[in-house]
Amino acid sequence: MPDPTFDCTDVTGKVFDDFNRNGYQDSDEVGLPGVRVVTARGLAAKTDSHGRYHITCAITPNESRGSNFVLKLDDRTLPSGFRMSTRPVQVQRATRGKALRINFGASIHRVVGLDIADAVFEPGTLEMRSQWRPRIDLLLEELQISPAVLRLSYVADVEAESLVEGRLTMLKDEIMAAWQELNCCYELVIEPEIFWRLGAPPVKAKGVDR
Repeated sequence: MPDPTFDCTDVTGKVFDDFNRNGYQDSDEVGLPGVRVVTARGLAAKTDSHGRYHITCAITPNESRGSNFVLKLDDRTLPSGFRMSTRPVQVQRATRGKALRINFGASIHRVVGLDIADAVFEPGTLEMRSQWRPRIDLLLEELQISPAVLRLSYVADVEAESLVEGRLTMLKDEIMAAWQELNCCYELVIEPEIFWRLGAPPVKAKGVDR
């Protein structure tokens, strides 16, 4: 059995409401209760009413060179509307008998949605129809109002899966390039997603494997 004082590494920390999304807990930012963190070995802990957690003997590091310790936050247990402002998986070097402190930040993000479909593009191509291009400028204006996450949703029907994925990738790259040219005040995160009206791409919907 590892000695709890000389061999083990305890891990403590906090999950906090990162209101200004700077990745650090400021004096006016409170902890988030009931959030779950999990180690690579399957040890889990939940934060208390102040957002704090403590994992006893989370790892027994290598005696001569130490060991990497991995801790993941389960973002499904965050309060409704919250998203990570720090990395959900953090890695630190553990040495015997020394505790680690790992904090996670999360905040409520404004979500801006853009829904697209086959009618937005020229038939069978990745090219947007000219009448829809001004919408990109309106989208960029909306994103500049305050920090937001862009949810890019494609409602697909009978298009080929590769065509749908290509259109999403093209549009995402175009929006990101235009955003970087604006040199705005925050890093834009784009979340692409596909919804199939038939529940799956056309070939798979008929029960035929590719």
